[in-house]
Amino acid sequence: MPIRITGLNSGLDTEAIISALVSSYNYKTNKYKKAQTKLSWKQDAWKTLNTKIYSLYSSVGNLKLSSAYNLKSTTVSDTTKATVTASNSAPSGTQSLNIISVAQAGYLTGGQLDSSVSTSTTLAELGYTGGDGKINLTKGDGTTTSIEVTQGTTVGSFIASLKDAGVSANFDATNHRIFVSSKETGKDNDFTLTGGNADGISALTKLGLNVKSDATDATYTSYTQYYDADGNKLNQNITDAIAAYKAAQEDYKTKTAQNANLTASYGYASAYSAMMDALKSSGLSDADQKKLQTLLGMTASQRVDSLMDANGNVYTKSDTDSLGNTIYSYKDENGDTSYIRRMVTYEDGSNVYTKNEDGTYTDGDGHVWKATGEKDADGNATYSYTADDGTVKTATIKENTSYYEVTAEARGTGYYKYTDADGTTYTQNDNSTLAGSDGNTYKLSDGNLVQIDSDGNEVTGGKKVAVSDCTQKEIEKNVYHQSAVATGVGRSADALTALKEANKDTLTDDFISSLTSNIEKVNAFENAEDTLDSSDSASRASIAAAVKNAYAANGSAGVTTLTNTYASQITTNKTAMEADQEVLDKHAVLSKLVAMDETSAEYATAFADFVSQVQSAHEIQNGTNVTYNSDAKKIDGTDSEITLNGIKYTSSMNTYSINGLSITALQATGVGDTNAISITTSTDTQGVYDKIKDFLTQYNALINEMTSLYNADSAKGYEPLTDEEKDALSDTEVEKWEQKIKDSLLRRDESLEKIMSTMTNSMSKGYEVNGKTYYLSNFGIKTLGYFNAPENQEYAYHIDGDSDDTATSGNDDKLMAMINSDPDTVVSFMQQLTSGLYTAIGDKMKSSTLSSSYKVYNDKEMASEYSDYTDLIKKWEEKLQDKEDYYYNKFSAMETALSKLNSQTSSLSNLFGN
Repeated sequence: MPIRITGLNSGLDTEAIISALVSSYNYKTNKYKKAQTKLSWKQDAWKTLNTKIYSLYSSVGNLKLSSAYNLKSTTVSDTTKATVTASNSAPSGTQSLNIISVAQAGYLTGGQLDSSVSTSTTLAELGYTGGDGKINLTKGDGTTTSIEVTQGTTVGSFIASLKDAGVSANFDATNHRIFVSSKETGKDNDFTLTGGNADGISALTKLGLNVKSDATDATYTSYTQYYDADGNKLNQNITDAIAAYKAAQEDYKTKTAQNANLTASYGYASAYSAMMDALKSSGLSDADQKKLQTLLGMTASQRVDSLMDANGNVYTKSDTDSLGNTIYSYKDENGDTSYIRRMVTYEDGSNVYTKNEDGTYTDGDGHVWKATGEKDADGNATYSYTADDGTVKTATIKENTSYYEVTAEARGTGYYKYTDADGTTYTQNDNSTLAGSDGNTYKLSDGNLVQIDSDGNEVTGGKKVAVSDCTQKEIEKNVYHQSAVATGVGRSADALTALKEANKDTLTDDFISSLTSNIEKVNAFENAEDTLDSSDSASRASIAAAVKNAYAANGSAGVTTLTNTYASQITTNKTAMEADQEVLDKHAVLSKLVAMDETSAEYATAFADFVSQVQSAHEIQNGTNVTYNSDAKKIDGTDSEITLNGIKYTSSMNTYSINGLSITALQATGVGDTNAISITTSTDTQGVYDKIKDFLTQYNALINEMTSLYNADSAKGYEPLTDEEKDALSDTEVEKWEQKIKDSLLRRDESLEKIMSTMTNSMSKGYEVNGKTYYLSNFGIKTLGYFNAPENQEYAYHIDGDSDDTATSGNDDKLMAMINSDPDTVVSFMQQLTSGLYTAIGDKMKSSTLSSSYKVYNDKEMASEYSDYTDLIKKWEEKLQDKEDYYYNKFSAMETALSKLNSQTSSLSNLFGN
């Protein structure tokens, strides 16, 4: 704002005079600013309240499901033997449980070493005189880690090697023993420490870790099974075993994939039959059936973003032409691609508009047209802008879409893609850099591709590749040539709408929902990744073809006959898989060799090493000079085993999840009915009660707040303060003033009244259960009444006998009594009540021209009003400024005239005076 110095000649307080002259303009400006501030506060108040309403909506959405009330409690006859919890799906009743054994982790207590031993003690100091010893740590799943030791190996470094191999290990300096244990319980997590050669077994003995156990013997046997005194035969035994392992591995993988497909085929076949039956019953032509199946197999967004032609072919977005038009493409079964260009214009019959990202439109004169929230007589949205003279202009702007067939011509762009010997690609950008597929950025420099940083500088020690060592190909981009108008083409979403509208008597919502579900299942099966070759009779492609052929030949009955043959195939495969697993378990020690490339030098070394281990294991098992540490002890890792209702279950852990029960085994009970403990599961009546109480607590808190807001004291005469008005008050006075307004913002609000009425009406409805109509009051849940309830709490519900509610705690607890005696009636009523409330609130949250989805207030209308106020404030501020400038110019001219007059008068006075 310019600095003005006025009244120098006239002596008038020009600023005060002009301020009075433009006060009406200033009043208008402040009026709109206050209204906008008040609207902003109201928007905030509604946002806060709407969040709470949506929270209640979400809660009742869960409570309308039976699973919300299917709460269970469980007791165990002996909690020292097992603990049990029950989920909602657990059956009520008493079950019998035996803990046969608990899972155990593998645990090795080493023999006692000399008191002078520490972690820095070497094997030589322990008396080891061997050379390069080899100690094998073998896991229960057959994986083996070889640890090499020498005379210089320390106790500490050996323990570190054990830890690296996947077990827990520690040297106890107080007891002078090494302790080793598996990290988890179970047979497959167990371990053994064995000698990989004679020196290895000697080293184990010196470390106090050479123990004899079932698991240790089994580990040696897993190697000696290949032994033969004839070295050639030994090698052949191993080679044959590797071949058997690979064959079993491959067969197991194939049978697993086959059974997965065969098992999934039941659902697929059922869905396919139901889909085809529904399409046939629809009365649609074959062509329209194909279209409907295609359209319902797409997601809503896919339908919106794609086109469908008259033949039911779907064109998807593939490119954008030079003018920004979207190009769609479709590839037929022969691999030929067709293209369609979509061109969109926006017109009102006489003017053409440009659509902006925020949903507004700009005309040729630069005017921005905003949505009014209203529609014309034909239901089309209207838009408006305010002209300079204050006139509001309104127009109906329509989107016009045209489709054209186009052909594509690939043209070079002048940019290139380079590929080096490692397969890394370098793609030229239009800023003289290249994007590497390795995530780095490069530039061309002296015939090389040189790595650069974000500032374009060469990276020190960065990657550099000679262009001469790369293959290069020019990057091409399609140029599209328009040929003819594409007829019979439209959005896939519109195609579906047209089909449903033309056949609305048949294609009902329930019909479409059921058909969509089956189509999704069919597509999920057919499009899922399959590891089997399509020629395999159990591949998804083969199964799908067989099901379709069976349906074509004999309908749903033919499909059922086909799928009935799959059970025997699954059983046969399972038997073969069990045999395969036996082979894999028997030769588990070969797993590392199996995974290696037989042609590599590493394989030859590993094979020779394995032969040596076989020979060493034979010598150890059959030798007489092996010394075991008699004061060492190995507890083998074992699985747990339980029986529930006579059925055996095993696990590597002590926890089980069976039919809704979570069981933790603590201690063995012994076998048989006499040693069994009982598990009793029943409905958690207190849990059901708490669910209902929690719901009512949330509802009451919300309805009480809404009632308080609706009945708030009037703030008539209070308006938001201007900066000048705030300066005249203290901060506390300003805060109280504004809070008075904020508290009254939703007083007698129409939207608030509607949602309150919706909620209270839903809660007061009756619902039928087994032929009898029930209300909340039948369960001892009711309001206190208008005259008895505290202020603004007349719509809150209270539970008779609720110890936390002073108003009703003395009454009989009718709700808990009903839950105990007839829980099904209580749950059925609550499901219906919350479902009704959910639907009622949901209807209020539907999108409209005035409100967005999941909003119970007119947020769109408020946003539009806020924008309008912004425009009005700007307009009146400009008017105020213009008027001030006008008056200042007038007074400035007067001051200038007075200055000249004073100057002339002074001159005359001087003249006469002289």
